[in-house]
Amino acid sequence: METHQAVFTWVLEQLAASGLVAGKTLGVDATTLEANAAMRSIVRRDTGGDYTAFLTRLAKASGIETPTAEELARFDRKRKKKTSNKDWTHPHDPDAKVAKMKDGSTHLAHKVEHAVDLETGAVVGVTIQGRTRGIRRRWPRPS
Repeated sequence: METHQAVFTWVLEQLAASGLVAGKTLGVDATTLEANAAMRSIVRRDTGGDYTAFLTRLAKASGIETPTAEELARFDRKRKKKTSNKDWTHPHDPDAKVAKMKDGSTHLAHKVEHAVDLETGAVVGVTIQGRTRGIRRRWPRPS
């Protein structure tokens, strides 16, 4: 992270020295990017148990003796509250959060925010949030 920050700061300094950053009007935008982590790999934060075992337990409790994969999928679609970032995490990408994408599907995702100098088009700040809601930040100003 330190190397990225050092390189980004150096690039901003070069842009400022060349007159390519006016800094008068900045635009901030955000998008949700799908994480490189599968939903079927999530585990419970409290027990470490996987989602399929959790779902199988719920299906058996509701009366399905030996649920097949199709029955589990159907059962899961009908449930109201499916996953919560409070209860579930991904073992290899703990920063990825369960998020609803623009197309309505649910995936593990990261929130990416970037600030652009609207006069020159230079990107002057980028953050990747460990959650699905963005936060307000002060962007580093070039020297």
